[in-house]
Amino acid sequence: MNVALVTLGCKVNQYESQIYRENFKNNGFEIRDFGESSDIVLINTCVVTKRAEKESRNLIHRSLRTSQKVIVTGCYVEKDNETLKEKFPQIEVVKRERLLNNGYFKKKVNKIHNFSGHTRAFIKIEDGCEKFCSYCIIPYLRGRVKNRSSKEVLEEIEGLVGNDYKEFVLTGVDLGAYEGLDNLLAEIEKIKEVKRIRLSSLEPKEISSSLIDLLGSNQKFCPHLHIPLQSGDDRILRLMNRDYSLKDYTALIEKIRKKIPEICFTTDVMVGFPGEDREAFSNTVRTIKEIGFSKVHCFRYSARERTKAAKLANQVKEEEKRERAEATRLSAEEVSRKIKRNFLRKTLSVLVEGKKRNGHFFGYSEHYLPVLIEEEVGVNQIIKVRIGNLKGDCLVGSILC
Repeated sequence: MNVALVTLGCKVNQYESQIYRENFKNNGFEIRDFGESSDIVLINTCVVTKRAEKESRNLIHRSLRTSQKVIVTGCYVEKDNETLKEKFPQIEVVKRERLLNNGYFKKKVNKIHNFSGHTRAFIKIEDGCEKFCSYCIIPYLRGRVKNRSSKEVLEEIEGLVGNDYKEFVLTGVDLGAYEGLDNLLAEIEKIKEVKRIRLSSLEPKEISSSLIDLLGSNQKFCPHLHIPLQSGDDRILRLMNRDYSLKDYTALIEKIRKKIPEICFTTDVMVGFPGEDREAFSNTVRTIKEIGFSKVHCFRYSARERTKAAKLANQVKEEEKRERAEATRLSAEEVSRKIKRNFLRKTLSVLVEGKKRNGHFFGYSEHYLPVLIEEEVGVNQIIKVRIGNLKGDCLVGSILC
């Protein structure tokens, strides 16, 4: 028997797909690339936006043409499994907690030992969210916060370093809700073979002074944080049920920069939230420029069933959302180039991830900046690169001898 897996959505979904992959392999299945003819296709879905739902349905249609059996799991199943069964009677719909207990796996593993297609390994340390932002359906689908034990996390990382993984990205649905994150980071730092540690995303109110101090002193922590902003307008932040003001957010950024001067920040921004007028949108664009993010993930608001925002008045038209998203993208790219130019003529540590189509080898610096390397170099090495110029959205440099 053979199986192909395809994943939509967040790093947590990607981690869970790796668990499924290893269980299939551990039980004698051959793993095939998605798109090849296969006995089984497993689709791990996402529903954070309407677009993600549509992509999930498109993958189901495509898979039914290339596979004898299609198994669908993930957030779409948690949200609307009966509708999926009605629309696609040929598929097998399996909730997450049942997938590893549905008869395919006699020998089960609950830790990953590889991360297919990645030089960095994502480590899920937490699941669930209790924030209930007014636009987000995920707390209804993932449930309450659930932490993995530090012992299990450390054992998983020790197994991965044995397979030559050097960089680890701690991830969760609400990562900062993990109880004992400071202690866990300190324990991971002690593992000799771990070279770099990243945190996937932290909510502003979850970044304590003690965590900032720890990150500033942790020799393996990469100086980069992803801190969702969502909006640069206080009125919209309140409607979103975000638990901070713009003043809180900017003060936090300043506090972190004071402790870790060369740190880079990335963020999430949502445009077209109900009630977002031109002034509120302008406040968001201005905030992006003032803070100086190295990358902005811009999302158009998408109404989700069961959320409070879906019932709000003053819904923004789709055309306006698209225009605002494009304007945000252009502003964010300009800001990003400005941030990256600060690293010209500097030496960065780069984890080599592969080769780009233009022939350059490619990797990310410790600041999570994309770097093109002018020389031939082996993949999965951490090398010193002297940055010479900026090409498109990538820094370009030569290996420092």
